[in-house]
Amino acid sequence: MQRGGLVSLFLILALAFAAQSSYAAKPRSSQKPKGSQAAKSQTLSRTKNATTQGNEEQLQKGAAARDSGDFSTAKKIFRPLAENGDDNAGFALGLMAARGEGGQQDFREAERWWSASAASGNPLSQFNLGLIYYTGALGNKNYAKAKALWSAAALQKQPDALYGLGVLLVYGAEGVPKNLAEGLKNFEQAAAFGHAMAELELGNVYNAGEGVKKDKKKAREYYKKAAAKGLEEAKTALDAMDAEK
Repeated sequence: MQRGGLVSLFLILALAFAAQSSYAAKPRSSQKPKGSQAAKSQTLSRTKNATTQGNEEQLQKGAAARDSGDFSTAKKIFRPLAENGDDNAGFALGLMAARGEGGQQDFREAERWWSASAASGNPLSQFNLGLIYYTGALGNKNYAKAKALWSAAALQKQPDALYGLGVLLVYGAEGVPKNLAEGLKNFEQAAAFGHAMAELELGNVYNAGEGVKKDKKKAREYYKKAAAKGLEEAKTALDAMDAEK
């Protein structure tokens, strides 16, 4: 399996840090396997200690301010909530810092807010904080830290974390030994949520017969799903399969 093109695509999309997040406070229990991805439709997840109705209203006000481009007001609303332990607000502040909304892009600031939010169990903060360590946005890559954070988020079925964990386990990295069987399980779980890149990976796996019995029919099915979501690599793979006939 060739890692380069796929992982590059993963980074391009994921580094958007939930680019289309609506900041809507949404209970984790309501999340369903319908293709949530970092650059597609991530939303705020509710803290384990349920926020009050007042907090939710403030979160919505902060979301509205941020969406209108009033980043200063959004930060003024989110900050006291985050300082009082609201992991949704912490996620929002980390996201704004990572994207440079209302100031310079600041991954240190993002790390600070996401660390507190992740410690409260917020799976989106866990995923994005892990991405910081995976990409070396702070200067040094730390795959072991990324694995630990993505493992925690994967337990909550966060699709991007499932995919990222699969990448680490299938290909291995410094401090993270290869575990093909476990990595493929993570890809399968992410694919169940409609994660296009996990679908592409599984198409590659079944097409090549690496770690599984070669199955061109399954490979084609996964490629078709990924291609339908716009992945050029999947379309190219389908064309190559057609050319083999």
